[in-house]
Formats: sequence, C-alpha cells, structure tokens
Amino acid sequence: MNANMQKLMKISGFFRLLVLIATTIMMVYLGYSFFVNGDIRFGASHLFHELWQDERASRGILLGLQSPLFIILLVGVYWLQKLLSHYQQGQFFGHEAMRCYLWLVWLKVFDFGIEIIQHLGTGYYHKQFFEHTSIQLTIDFGDVTTILLMLLIVYLLKAARELEAENREFI
Repeated sequence: MNANMQKLMKISGFFRLLVLIATTIMMVYLGYSFFVNGDIRFGASHLFHELWQDERASRGILLGLQSPLFIILLVGVYWLQKLLSHYQQGQFFGHEAMRCYLWLVWLKVFDFGIEIIQHLGTGYYHKQFFEHTSIQLTIDFGDVTTILLMLLIVYLLKAARELEAENREFI
C-alpha cells in the first residue's frame, strides 16, 4: 500500500477515536442536563422548551417526540464507527465499507424527514396547551446539499470500486 493510503488509515483511526470521545462527552452532557437539571438539550425547538416547562404537558410524550432523533444519532455513530473501522483496515472500496456508507446516507435522509415530522408533532401538541402557536418549519439548505453530496460520493465510490476491480483483473 502506498504512503497516502497508510496515512488515510491512520487518520481514520484517529477520527474513530475522536468520534467516540465526542459522543461520550455529548452523552455525559445530555445525561447531566436531564438528570440533574431536568432539561432536554438535544435538538429541541422553542415550542418544545415551552412545553417542557409547562406542567400540563406530558414529559413522556415530549421524550417520545425527541427519541427518534436521538436513536438516529446513536445508530449513525455506530455505522460511522464501523465505516471508519473498515477504512482503518485499508478496506476503502469494499462491499462492507459501501454498506456502512449507504446506511449513513439513508440515516441522513431519514433524519431529515423525522426532523420535519418532529417539528410538526411538537407544534400540534403545543397547540393543545397554548393559544398562539407558530410552527416554523425550516428546511436547511445545508442538509439538502449534504444529502446530495453524499449521494454523489456513493456514485464515485462505486466507480472507484469498479476501477479497482478492473485494475486487479488487468494485473
């Protein structure tokens, strides 16, 4: 393997560790915020926070509204760890690495849809307790661009895998 591939393998190992450390710090922060302060600090809108502070609103329902995004985050960390593990082993264009990357793409698409549904659900629930509810459904152009770029990278990875297979056959 050439020096660039070796370097990429080392960088993948470093990022794998960095993702684990960042996830651990975030989980500790979220746990502390929830269990000590009684607050949710994970991807919640202002309507969610108003409901969280209101005694009439069910915290179970509110946690249920937030849980899909949290689960997507944890599943995403799992597949990212798995992908970086394959990269760390030098398996950049293999079937398993492509499978991991496709999982990450679909999780991003699913996250995009769930976030919209979560905002609508929170707004509907907010409307049951408050007279004035303004649902602000924002579609982040950066998210759309990221999904499109991830799909382009899938295509490029497939083309690179085919070229690698042709090169092996040629040799």
